[in-house]
Amino acid sequence: MTSTESTSATNSKKRRIMIITADESIIEQFQSSGNATLFKSIVLDANDTNIEVSHSNMSGVLQEGQTSTNRKTKTGTLTCVVCGSAANGYNFDAISCESCKAFFRRNALKDLETVECRRNGDCDVTLESRRRCSACRLAKCLKSGMKRDRLLTAEQKAVKRRKIEENRIQTLKVTEDNQNLVSEIKQEKSQPLASPAVTTSSETNGTNLLRLKDYTDLLPQKKTDGSQKLLSYEELQRVQTIQLSFEQRIELAARDGLPWNPSIHTSTLLQHLNARSVSAMRLLSFFKQIPEFNDLVVQDKVTLIKYNLMPLFILNCTLGYNSETDKIIEADSDAPWDSTILAQVHGHDIYMKVKKIFESFVRIAQYDPRIIQLALIVLILTKGFSATNDSTEPCLDDGMAVYRAQNYYTELLWKYLETIHGYGKAVHIFNELVAHFTSWQMLQYYLHSNLRNVLSPTEMNELLPIMKSLLHIP
Repeated sequence: MTSTESTSATNSKKRRIMIITADESIIEQFQSSGNATLFKSIVLDANDTNIEVSHSNMSGVLQEGQTSTNRKTKTGTLTCVVCGSAANGYNFDAISCESCKAFFRRNALKDLETVECRRNGDCDVTLESRRRCSACRLAKCLKSGMKRDRLLTAEQKAVKRRKIEENRIQTLKVTEDNQNLVSEIKQEKSQPLASPAVTTSSETNGTNLLRLKDYTDLLPQKKTDGSQKLLSYEELQRVQTIQLSFEQRIELAARDGLPWNPSIHTSTLLQHLNARSVSAMRLLSFFKQIPEFNDLVVQDKVTLIKYNLMPLFILNCTLGYNSETDKIIEADSDAPWDSTILAQVHGHDIYMKVKKIFESFVRIAQYDPRIIQLALIVLILTKGFSATNDSTEPCLDDGMAVYRAQNYYTELLWKYLETIHGYGKAVHIFNELVAHFTSWQMLQYYLHSNLRNVLSPTEMNELLPIMKSLLHIP
């Protein structure tokens, strides 16, 4: 875009002419004319928001004392690697001027063989000669480090626009979901705590595992003065996203392929263990949606999964437990877990201990399942959490990244507890989680050791690979 100003001999009023052109030769003609001091050039880049104004030939354009926010000149000292003129920064991964930047955008996708040089490909590309030979200029752009893959094709631009629009719609949806979540939480806080079914059974009958007690004996009554507002709007969004991620885990795992058909009823220990591979894959699909976990070093993720995932099954089961049917089912098409296998393999006393710990976690899950979902993330990120006495557990390659991620979710869990349920309940629930999971770790160590003694070599060989890894069976 160019404009010129001239003063008439008979009329002192200035006259302005604006020319819009993409042909740089026209601009050169104005620059080489006798009225160069009255000429200014403004380069508008359609892909950028900045307006670059040339450094030269600016005298006479603005009157003394006149200012304009759109006419600031650049005084940088960068030099274009292609033609040697003043550069404005990195363009397509190389320091270049606006002219070479625009040239590369127009010509980068051309085949060098189709662009001929009349001087055997040995032209000198400078500020004065850069427009004489497109072939040599393009070759120097590429040789100087400008990359073609930085250009977006029309199709890629359309895809990018679609993604932006999808993200905008998703943001609006998440905002609406958050508003519903806030309303739900407020309603939750205004109503008395519901009591799950009361009855216990000391016998193991088929899939029956639990009969729950009222959770009010574990937690104090809600404060009349309300809870402290510690959770920010962004953190509330994160909690909601985690809940959605947990719900999506079943579909994502099925899409990736399951190593076992979850609709098959299990009758043996080997089948029971192999069936747990489905829960393992679903939990992995959940953790893959957590950015802080997904961004960890690959080897650290493998270590955390191998040594931490197995003890988390009990928490995962609480979120699939139905108090009305007294069964554990993650998806509608799944066969229910047969809890009697625990008593058959480990004995009635161990079964009752597992049941007692499970009851404690179920009370929390039925009170607020988001607490368990957050706890799952905190615990998968806990180094040295393994229930096994395996001295071969490797050190983490980037332990600080794991620590930062765990610290963030531990703080998020606490803020959520105190904001939603008040300080008193937050303390009780947090203490319950720590105390019962410590007990579960010790019990898990016994269960793991006993499985090695119970499983025959043939059964160990028939275990699915993922279960061999989680049980540390070579």
